Formats: sequence, C-alpha cells, structure tokens
Amino acid sequence: MVDVVHMIFAQDNQVLLGYRENTRRLSNLWGLPSGRVEADESPTQAAIREAQEEVGVKVTSLSLICDIFDENEGICHYVFYCHEWQGQLRNAEPHLCREIRWYPAKALPSNCTSVTYPAINHFVELLSTLTH
Repeated sequence: MVDVVHMIFAQDNQVLLGYRENTRRLSNLWGLPSGRVEADESPTQAAIREAQEEVGVKVTSLSLICDIFDENEGICHYVFYCHEWQGQLRNAEPHLCREIRWYPAKALPSNCTSVTYPAINHFVELLSTLTH
C-alpha cells in the first residue's frame, strides 16, 4: 500500500474539508485535502504537490503534526498543518471533489473519512497547547 498525506488548512477556528466523489476509496465522504505519496517523493513534498493539485495553492509553510498508522490497510497517514500558502483555496479537482467547505474544527460533519476525526482532534489539541 501507498502512504497518504493530509493537509489541514485553518482559519477562524474552521478547517477546510472536501466532499469526495468518484474516487476509488472513501467516496461520498468529507475529508481533508489529501493524496498519495509518490515513490520518488517525501511526505512533505507530497503534501506540497497535493495542495496544489487538490485546492490550487502553493504551500509556503507547513508542519507535520502527526502520523496515523492504519494497521488494517498498512498505510501511514501523514497529517500536515499548512500555516501559509499563496493563492486562493478552490476546488481544483471537481471531477473527484463535489465541493470544498469550511467547518468549525469542533463541529465536523458526521460523514467524514475515518482519518479526518483523529487528525482534526490532534490539531485542536495542538492549538490549545500553543495558546495556553
């Protein structure tokens, strides 16, 4: 199996999610902008590339905030927080994503991918430690 990167874009206590459609896996669910790590790239390089492909922005500052290993699938999910980016966030893959939408980090929709909840929970915990 191939490892996956997920990017958290946040503003005003909200996070950006996309509604996945027409995908081989996890279709008809909300999730973070994400994608596979290619054989010739690091997770950081994959996150930068996928941010451009999925939401049309050039990431200029990001941090790996956690990794989540899925034992059932044998996949490592790398979760990055994108601090800064250039360009307007937009749905750059309308054939795979019905829409993108901001959600309160503490009020996510009930139909998210399984990685979305622990990733956002970790992000919220991290932010609370930084602000206290």
